[in-house]
Amino acid sequence: MHNSWVPYWVLLIVLLACNVAWANDDHKNKLAVNKVKGSLSVMVLGSGGPVATAAGRASAAYLIFVDGQPKILMDAGGGAYTRLAESGTNIKDLDIVLLTHLHIDHTGDLSSIMKTAYFHSRGYNLANNAFPPGRTAPFRIFGPAANGAKFPPVLNANPDTTQYPASSEYVHHHYDLNSGMERYLNIFSRAISGGIFKYETTDVSPNWQAYNPEVIVNENGLKITAVGVNHGPVPALAFRIDYKGHSIVYSGDTSTKGNNMIALSEGADLLIYDTAIMDDLPNGANDAVFFALHTTPSRMGEVAAQAGVKTLVLSHITPITESRLKQVKQLITAKSFRGSVKVAKDLKVYNLTDD
Repeated sequence: MHNSWVPYWVLLIVLLACNVAWANDDHKNKLAVNKVKGSLSVMVLGSGGPVATAAGRASAAYLIFVDGQPKILMDAGGGAYTRLAESGTNIKDLDIVLLTHLHIDHTGDLSSIMKTAYFHSRGYNLANNAFPPGRTAPFRIFGPAANGAKFPPVLNANPDTTQYPASSEYVHHHYDLNSGMERYLNIFSRAISGGIFKYETTDVSPNWQAYNPEVIVNENGLKITAVGVNHGPVPALAFRIDYKGHSIVYSGDTSTKGNNMIALSEGADLLIYDTAIMDDLPNGANDAVFFALHTTPSRMGEVAAQAGVKTLVLSHITPITESRLKQVKQLITAKSFRGSVKVAKDLKVYNLTDD
């Protein structure tokens, strides 16, 4: 007599296989890259500051999508590489890198991210039976020019030594074919059939004392504007991205002296702001330096209100502000800001859509 029943172990294997498939589909649906939609979006790769904390935030980094494609990287702090991997984003066609300044918590993962673009290009080639050369477009890197600030006499530095190089010097020191510390990338990208390593670098004058905006990209409806902002002695920039009637502004790190941030942010859909300090904290004996480098919540509220910003995103969050974010919001709204206030978190996606 023929038995029509199916052995238990066969059913178990089938059920396990289905569960794995459903789990994989669920994982794909939850990837940050699958939440990107519309003409202009920003994915937070790093919402933290320079301090490693149990909150687990990566340092400053933001990925801008144009028509759903990852096109612009704004800063690349430590941990951004990991968040990029977790996001599921393929960056083989990443085009523009905007560096607000050269502090490590804004640049630390730049090389790792650039290198992975060639692996992503290689993977695309293999999946589509394509042939080399793969990626051939250069990374276009923009950052502040040197401002000539010298070290204090106590350090006994050479008289012609400045605290910060120009961004072009920083980039060439890493990647130049003949002198770069990471010059191997020029052959490595070809060796793995990932493409031809190329970069272009542009220094932007960081004069924060006068509103001298510089349009650094203006093509195919995409406009990127840079302006100098005060970050103590550090040459620093803020950026505005405009596309199809939508706009994102990123302050980088700044104390927001003067009105540059107000002018740059006028009417912006989204303003991502340095949220490192409180109005009265830190308050140690030597902590005045932090107020020369960063913006208080009250000043943030003034900027957002006067600029008519729609949404203010609190980022570059530090141990000073992490546990006080409710108070930060209160200080901002006390300055008559009536827009939305959001707290950034890693892998959060903000879509600017027509609806």
